[in-house]
Amino acid sequence: MRTIALKLEFGAFHNQIFERTLAVHFTYPFYVRTRVTDKCNDGTLLLQVILHSEVKATLTIYDAWLDLQSGFVHTGETEGRPNSSFFPLIISPTSKAGILFSICLDKTNAEEARKQPESILNIKYGISGDRTIGAHPPDMNESTGVDGARQELIFRSAITLQRPVLDPCLAVGFLPLSSDGLRVGQLVKMQWRVERLKDLDEEGVSNHNDEVLYEVNANSGNWMIAGRKRGYASLSTKQGARIIISVLCMPLVAGYVRPPLLGLPDVDEANISCKPAGPHLVCVLPPPLSSSFCIPVNS
Repeated sequence: MRTIALKLEFGAFHNQIFERTLAVHFTYPFYVRTRVTDKCNDGTLLLQVILHSEVKATLTIYDAWLDLQSGFVHTGETEGRPNSSFFPLIISPTSKAGILFSICLDKTNAEEARKQPESILNIKYGISGDRTIGAHPPDMNESTGVDGARQELIFRSAITLQRPVLDPCLAVGFLPLSSDGLRVGQLVKMQWRVERLKDLDEEGVSNHNDEVLYEVNANSGNWMIAGRKRGYASLSTKQGARIIISVLCMPLVAGYVRPPLLGLPDVDEANISCKPAGPHLVCVLPPPLSSSFCIPVNS
């Protein structure tokens, strides 16, 4: 937010002065959201870009193209542009519109992914509106030299695309706790099921193809872990192989606390599906009441 100091001199002899500081808010013409709407059988992803108008003027989109980050490529010979029949696309004030891009995953190493970590959305647009309602075309610094020429502006937005969890390689499920409930000071067995859905790709394969590195993360103020919290577990390379990882834990505080989480450090998060997902909070009861009695001893 910025401010503008306004000073008005009025009156017959300009001896009356009115001063006020006005707050000025600057906004982008669009608010951008993205989502993957569909995955085709050939691995093609349909990326939907949703544009929300944030101005009181009519926005006309003349062209749009997407410069993809490393790890993604465009399909066909579109050069990063949607179907030309979409344009011009007119967006009314405070409304929204969507544009579809057809992309697919590209195998790349970590060094190439760091060269361009973000995708850039480029939109060529124009503004038209009514000055009486606070919306009007912007004043151009340079004249086009042609009366009534179309004013085209460029809007750019950085978009970070992540590998979608549409075809994961491993599934990690949190098994239900015992029906007896949790109590402070009592050991409880936490169990997770790890299932291999398919063979890992080259980026997700660890040094031990038949082993999985696991790590249990827990708040040390709420839980005490008895035993190993990090190690290797044998998991067959065949599809459908399952293992159960068990860890003894002891709750230290009563109330609703976040349970321990099982992570696989050597596997990319995009290759892991949490199903069934673990609970966000678990109820821990206070320790059972204990009583002490003093028995007099007759000497």
